[in-house]
Amino acid sequence: MLRRLRFILKFLLLTVFLSVSCSSVVHDKLNGGFENNFDDDNPDGWTSNLLPQTVKYARLAVDNSVAHSGDKSISISISKTHPSTNNVYNWVRRVDGLKPAVYELSGWIKTEGIKSSPFIEVECWNAENKMLGSATTETLNPVTGTQNWKQVKTLFKIPPGTIKVLIIAGIGSSQNFGELSRANSGGKVWFDDINISPVKR
Repeated sequence: MLRRLRFILKFLLLTVFLSVSCSSVVHDKLNGGFENNFDDDNPDGWTSNLLPQTVKYARLAVDNSVAHSGDKSISISISKTHPSTNNVYNWVRRVDGLKPAVYELSGWIKTEGIKSSPFIEVECWNAENKMLGSATTETLNPVTGTQNWKQVKTLFKIPPGTIKVLIIAGIGSSQNFGELSRANSGGKVWFDDINISPVKR
């Protein structure tokens, strides 16, 4: 009886270890906590789409003083003087090696003075540079106003033929709905602990 209990305990411990390892493998590849090496002020593996013509209206940076976990996060702040045209500011990370399957994309978002929700999204592309599919946290998990860290999630499927997966953390400077404008000028958003994990079915 004691031997059987020891076997069950070892099996349970091995199962927990394997589940933790599997769920963290992609996270390690992502550098989704933004703790790893930096290159030109960018977290390892991530790039920003800030352009010379918009650099005076937005700032994409690593924040060493605000984090959901660890010591760092990434942030996007939009100037109060941002023009009414809508620009989308992104941090982008390419992920290779994901097999066709269903995954969960998750992350944590913190906001300050935001009217139009930031997002974490995934895009799947084929060899002809055609997007095969995408998913975003913005629809199910909008985050607006001034909020402390909030977890956001979405499910996505890697379609056959996908050779490139992009993870994007971003925000638009404004969104126009007829006469209603949701400008994010003067607002700021932080992202941390972005992760991809396989969904067991």
